[in-house]
Amino acid sequence: MSKRSVPVAEATERNWPVFSVAQSREVDRIAIEQFSIPGIELMRNAGRACADRVQQELSENGPPTLILAGAGNNGGDGYVIARCLEKAGFGVAVISLVDPERLSGDARQSYEDALCHGVPMETADVEAVVSQIRSHRGMIIDALLGTGAKGAPRSPFAEAIRAANETREPGTDGVEGATRVAIDIPSGLDGDTGEPSDPTFRADLTLTFVTPKTGMTNPHAEPYLGEVELIDIGIPEALKQQLGIPG
Repeated sequence: MSKRSVPVAEATERNWPVFSVAQSREVDRIAIEQFSIPGIELMRNAGRACADRVQQELSENGPPTLILAGAGNNGGDGYVIARCLEKAGFGVAVISLVDPERLSGDARQSYEDALCHGVPMETADVEAVVSQIRSHRGMIIDALLGTGAKGAPRSPFAEAIRAANETREPGTDGVEGATRVAIDIPSGLDGDTGEPSDPTFRADLTLTFVTPKTGMTNPHAEPYLGEVELIDIGIPEALKQQLGIPG
């Protein structure tokens, strides 16, 4: 990619490919196995690019950004974003909806990196999570489930998603509300079919990796995606050419 984020409308004009969830996973596998790029490097690249993009929506004196983190690589992306925002001087807090001891691999490494750098983090039960989300007036970042999840989100994810969806929109009744950003895909939305579950995170902005997912072309997905932008995760130019991604 010629820049770190590309609006999906621009990508469509440039005949960008659209990948299924399985094809997207294959991109990571090829980058790791054939191009010898460690998975943690891809995660860090993705998280840094997402953090760079969301900073455009933030002000240094504004309320902190609340990142909701799950157990898999989507949660790992969230921890990288948190560390990058903290380093850049923006207020940030992470709420993990799972015990961090459940984290493994690259997600565990990203959690430990954020912990070592003093990123404010906590693991909260359902009631505490819902209460904090409902009272939050800054950006909320969905790093809960990612493209690998299937079916309707279960507790505590379901309650967190519903609470995030209930937050006020910016400017409503003169009160600054929460802007919602989904990482890779809104939690609850099927990446292949585009069919929403009950509940599905309603994003104002979705930052998806490398290519649009097939489900994003489904009109039923539109109310949950908001604006969609493609994020460069640092795969080599040779691989981009192989995948048909415009330079």
